[in-house]
Amino acid sequence: MRTGLIWAAALAAVAATATPAATGGGKDQDPNREVCKSRPVIGSRLQRVRECHTAQQWEEMKAQERAGLLRKQYNGAPGCPEGCQTPMATKPF
Repeated sequence: MRTGLIWAAALAAVAATATPAATGGGKDQDPNREVCKSRPVIGSRLQRVRECHTAQQWEEMKAQERAGLLRKQYNGAPGCPEGCQTPMATKPF
């Protein structure tokens, strides 16, 4: 019963955050329209970088990121096998 309530709450949250493009209403749905987004620069609190791509390119990048994350979660982090020496492991402190 509790699991059912959790799933119902999760579905309601997803439905509430649905984008206008996914629901059929909203702006122009042309995949070739240019969309610009401002992203923060890692290591800076103030600097931002503006990236412009087509809507289709943004969707492809989002799908690649999602697939990479799923692959990483499924396969695990590629680590060093037992007994290998890395440059950090060989340096004395």
